[in-house]
Amino acid sequence: MDNREVAEQLRQFADLLEIKGENAFRVNAYRRAADAVEREPEPLEAIIAREELTAIEGIGPGLAAAITEIVQTGRYSATEELLDEVPGTLLTLLGIPGVGPKTVGRLYRELGITTLVQLEAAARAGQVRQLKGFGPRAEARILEGIAFLHRRTNRLSIGTADPVARRLVEHLRRELGVPVEIAGSVRRQCETVGNIDLLAAVESPAAIAPALESAPRVTQIEEVNDAFVVAALEIGSSVRVVAAAPAVFGTELVRWTGSRAHVAELVRVAGGTLPHVAEEAEVYAALGLPWIAPELREARGEIAAAQAGRLPRLIEVSDLRGDLHLHSEWSDGRATILQLAEAARDRGYEYLCIADHSGGLRVARGLDVDRLREQWREIERVNELVPEVRLLRASEVEVRRDGSLDFPDEILAEFDLVVASLHSGLRQPREELMKRILGVLRNPHVDIVAHPTGRIIERRPGAEYDWEEVFRVARETGTAIEINADPARLDMNDEHARMAQEAGVLIAIDSDAHDIPSLDHIRYGVSVARRAWIGPESVVNTRPLPDLLAWLNR
Repeated sequence: MDNREVAEQLRQFADLLEIKGENAFRVNAYRRAADAVEREPEPLEAIIAREELTAIEGIGPGLAAAITEIVQTGRYSATEELLDEVPGTLLTLLGIPGVGPKTVGRLYRELGITTLVQLEAAARAGQVRQLKGFGPRAEARILEGIAFLHRRTNRLSIGTADPVARRLVEHLRRELGVPVEIAGSVRRQCETVGNIDLLAAVESPAAIAPALESAPRVTQIEEVNDAFVVAALEIGSSVRVVAAAPAVFGTELVRWTGSRAHVAELVRVAGGTLPHVAEEAEVYAALGLPWIAPELREARGEIAAAQAGRLPRLIEVSDLRGDLHLHSEWSDGRATILQLAEAARDRGYEYLCIADHSGGLRVARGLDVDRLREQWREIERVNELVPEVRLLRASEVEVRRDGSLDFPDEILAEFDLVVASLHSGLRQPREELMKRILGVLRNPHVDIVAHPTGRIIERRPGAEYDWEEVFRVARETGTAIEINADPARLDMNDEHARMAQEAGVLIAIDSDAHDIPSLDHIRYGVSVARRAWIGPESVVNTRPLPDLLAWLNR
């Protein structure tokens, strides 16, 4: 059991405690322990073996015993005991956007609600609005959240599926001694995927099953047939490993990577049958086409563009010269400014923006002006210690519900770079949201609008805009709009990012990292840009430092 899975169990127990109405100190202790466990780089098994769990900040003997039980048995007996007192179905209500454990607890105690069906019926009957502190608006939002929940696909985020697919490929290559490649929607880097598809260069699936059975995150073999092997995964999905004879490996990789519409169009170009070849590029070459990047294989005009010689040179991670939006321990991050600078240097970056939250986002320990100036002194100090990377003074400034920004203009003018974000009021009427975002775009101090819709994939819908007007004003003001690379966000999505590029809008691809490992999430943002046909010339943080500074001084 890895650290993340242990953290999930601790958070679930904390949620159940809060639903039950236990004291906040105990609830928060478990949540802090979950955060500490999740950011601990060393596997918990090794720490337990040395009897050093209590050396982790925030973990005392009681929590250490709980963590040890979870790691060694895969379960927590206290959770099972609590589920005898609190119905486990209440946990499903936490999937409703905006509904937290306290609300669930009140709905249970005051209305006897234990299921989603009961909650929807109570809300439609006007019973929820009768509770103290709720009212018609809160009831309507609960119904909107339930409707969103019904629309969820229960697909995996690319941030969950991609690392698992890579580990499976490494394992199978080692065990089988043959080429194994990622295919399907994971290779196309879709924001969510239904399952993981892999291709192995073997004549028959017979050798795949035993190799797959011993692979990491595999729980059991579910199907073996003449074409492929399917196995269940711990992450709640499955992996399908297709057997492809080496002589036609390239053909099968094309067939199993592209969307159905892309493959069907290729077959039409081929006159009914794809050429049988060993290398993927040979398939396209035989059809008189250049190789088409997997991210483009969605039947969105890529084959016609290939035929006309108009395929774009897509951006790559190596094109990025810096990261313009990330957080340190000064707000809700988990790394020091020095650690972030050293990590940026190790990644070959020229510059990095320390963009901690402004004071209005109190839940994230946002900075007031006094703390800002103290942080700026630390940035100056680290710039001297790590001269290879230029640290820029930045902030993720909260856009208030009335459209104003957290800091006055005289403070905004002192930053090297200003990132503006909407975290609240995302359910306002479209007209109000448009006033807010257009006002931000027209503010001369704002350089980047981050994660513009505020969505959380499969958990929270985003704000709705008139995108044509948003992009028109962004181009007019020279403000960049972000592709937030956090795999839970990927905001803008590929559709909006392509519209932005076609409108001539500058784009920033940022990690929004809150710890060192999350700096590498930036590759998911690059994947969104590639799916949007975006080249390096459209992305502001591909620019060398002097050119970036010139843009900031526009």
